[in-house]
Amino acid sequence: MSLLAELSFLLCVLCFYGICRDRRRYLKNRVGRDAFRNAYRVARNMFFMLRRNDLELTGDAGVLKGGCVLYSFHFGVWELMPYTLRNRGFQIGVIVNRYQRDNVSVLARLVDSALKRWRAVNGVRVFYGENVLEIVRFIKSGGIFGMLVDGNTLFQKYAKARKLAQLCKVPLVPFAAYRSGNSGVLNIGCDLPGLVQTMPLEYMWFYKSR
Repeated sequence: MSLLAELSFLLCVLCFYGICRDRRRYLKNRVGRDAFRNAYRVARNMFFMLRRNDLELTGDAGVLKGGCVLYSFHFGVWELMPYTLRNRGFQIGVIVNRYQRDNVSVLARLVDSALKRWRAVNGVRVFYGENVLEIVRFIKSGGIFGMLVDGNTLFQKYAKARKLAQLCKVPLVPFAAYRSGNSGVLNIGCDLPGLVQTMPLEYMWFYKSR
């Protein structure tokens, strides 16, 4: 049943990719002949995230004590970072986009609501861009704050992450969450650009900054 569900999900995502001509061209310009393989890999990662698989914690986990700002890219199974850390007792919050900001439709509001409920499982805090004071208070109280810094470039929003860490006087630490066989890994303090270079198809190359 699980295999059938994954195959059905992959088919839906790839069909959506196939009919979206602008995204298809954008991805091909970035990735070239591996564009379809990249879309396939990202679709598999999306299904893995939807199943909420727990990840094995590796790297410098000691830096998480006392609060920090964690940053990454749209790489691998990034959405499972807060779920994994919350399961281990950490206070974790993340900043996300609000689709209603760009689109006032009912669908945009429903998507925002559904994503917030899914991300807030087990007490994960979900913040938006306008919640600056709440974010600062959360970090200064010892919380771990996660954000993605890529956009049209890998480090488009890195300066904001660095400024936030400096303001709150906490470490700024990279992380990566990715699949390893049938399981997954959450690597704290990793070499993010190096991972993208060695596993380029794990990165969502067709992501556009909002």
